[in-house]
Amino acid sequence: MSRLADWLARQAPGYRQRHRARLTPERSRALAAIARCRTPAQGGQVYRCAECGRTHFGYHSCHHRACPRCGGGETTAWTARQEARLLPVPYFLVTFTLPAPVQALALTHAALLYDLLFCESAATLQQVAALPRILGAELGFVGVLHTWGRQLQRHPHLHYIVPGGGLRSDHQSWRKLRQPDWLLPVDLLSAVFARRMEEALRAAAPALHAQIPDSCWRGPWVVHSQPAGSGSAVVRYLARYVFRTAISDERIIQLANRRVVFHYVESRTQQRRICQLDADEFLRRYLQHVPPEGFHRVRYFGWMHPAAKRRRALVETLLAALIVVRAKPAEPPPWHLRCPHCQAFALIAVERIQPQARAPPSC
Repeated sequence: MSRLADWLARQAPGYRQRHRARLTPERSRALAAIARCRTPAQGGQVYRCAECGRTHFGYHSCHHRACPRCGGGETTAWTARQEARLLPVPYFLVTFTLPAPVQALALTHAALLYDLLFCESAATLQQVAALPRILGAELGFVGVLHTWGRQLQRHPHLHYIVPGGGLRSDHQSWRKLRQPDWLLPVDLLSAVFARRMEEALRAAAPALHAQIPDSCWRGPWVVHSQPAGSGSAVVRYLARYVFRTAISDERIIQLANRRVVFHYVESRTQQRRICQLDADEFLRRYLQHVPPEGFHRVRYFGWMHPAAKRRRALVETLLAALIVVRAKPAEPPPWHLRCPHCQAFALIAVERIQPQARAPPSC
């Protein structure tokens, strides 16, 4: 169960009515999906427990990316896939953050801005890594887009999980890092990123480019790089945001009809703080992080791209002598087959519930 999802479902009809004129289609669909999730409106199954014989009604999930109830299974599966493919090299977490004048464009042109952020930051990493005096190789990495800050404000930034080292241009050898705790110079990354973003935005949307002051392109752009050990910890950290929403139940202190209270950790002092918002403001902040329709929040680049299977296989072959094969752990039983009465994983589907069906009697 999710307290936040239940609260959003109760608030959704009134919020959609009050803000119908300025509510975008994808945000309206998000509210509708959350309100229907795991209710008779979604349809479902009638289960009978093989242990205690009692009946249980299970309703289908909405699987919307903004729903607090959904995404748990996908998160676990994605984490397992990423950890299974980690290489025996040092890993790094590289973060690209947009300056405030460019972030403001996301209010009305999110799909364009986020696509440029992905494309130009990834190209920046490859351009700098290709320089012979720095690495002279092609990187492979995975990027995860975050659009929120700790108080749910809009704060678009990209996290990349980058293996330390790269594939040489001859595709015959692996180039190690010169230093195991240093990947690429962040000052050069910052300068190249700013230049590429300006050129890309000017070419894609000249009118939007004209709205950005010249000083923005000349100032320092925040790029951060830090060692991430074997990569496992950073994979688990980013996995929480791949299929989940901007805030979880664990951070919620109070959910009332007119007010929401939650805690966050202030980045500068690392102290725990309290944020209080009225219900409409909380919903506005929450919904501004609903991704554009069809937008991919996770993308792969270089020899980790799905179309680069041969290069990926070559990298694994070059590093094969160092790879430790781990036994695959046994998968736990599906959570939805656990009986809510006796807790045994023994539910058997005996009947289908059609969508929009009337709620069954409580058992």
